[in-house]
Amino acid sequence: MIAARPPRPATHPIARIILRLVTGAAVVLVGACRESDAPAASAGAQSASSAANADDVAAAGEVVIAKPSARYQPDSTAAGGAITGTVMTSAPLAAGAPVSTGRDAAVCGPSIPDESVARQGNGLGGAVVWLDDVRRGKPIPLERRLELESDRCRLVPRVQAAVVGSAVNVVGHDDFRQHLRFIAAGEREPRATVLLDSDEQVIPTERPLAAPGLVVVRDTDHPWPTAYLAVFDHPYFAVTAPNGSFTIDGVPAGRYRMKVWHERTKVAEQIVDVGAGAATVSVRLEAK
Repeated sequence: MIAARPPRPATHPIARIILRLVTGAAVVLVGACRESDAPAASAGAQSASSAANADDVAAAGEVVIAKPSARYQPDSTAAGGAITGTVMTSAPLAAGAPVSTGRDAAVCGPSIPDESVARQGNGLGGAVVWLDDVRRGKPIPLERRLELESDRCRLVPRVQAAVVGSAVNVVGHDDFRQHLRFIAAGEREPRATVLLDSDEQVIPTERPLAAPGLVVVRDTDHPWPTAYLAVFDHPYFAVTAPNGSFTIDGVPAGRYRMKVWHERTKVAEQIVDVGAGAATVSVRLEAK
């Protein structure tokens, strides 16, 4: 004969109220964890986060593209000429040492070569050229989407430029995990983080291009992936071709302060006078 189960003891009304309060608090706590996607940081985690932020600041370097002094004013009636030119270096830049891929050698090969220097003849590719003080001119382009691909264990293109409000599709082709951080010089926190797994992925984000600045893209799990996004609030910029050539068109007549940045050189500055026709310039960069 099976013994009867003893009756469940009654719960006192006050105990039931306390139980409801405790259960409700637990539900709120679980919901908060899901929304933030992480539990509250411990002292050790906060210390690690501070160290990561310090690494981000160091990786971003100096502020190259600063916050504009005034708002850019599109003017469809503004007519102008073009600035064409070539960016060179005062002395040849040598590629850095290859970076070992370690545990990812089966996917990426034993090492990744340094791709910071792209040259044809005396020209230097991958340099960003822009008018630093232009505040009026042609309308902002409507097409505002970039692509940044992780392909063959590299981020390509390495250097891009775009206007504020653009979006970037982060495309993953490689069969390993990457945790990409988009870090702008002068800012304490990354503008965005994107996690790429081993499957083919396309992850769009607008956050890296929300404001002017030079944004460097790094991977917290691997030392070699690097890319740059130069973000402007106006359309007067260009990235040099491998032979160092560039063109910035539709520039209203006037005198402008033109700047040039490359990841391996000092920032250069040059005054350019633009008339009704074209202005031709030649810029020499000095290694850091």
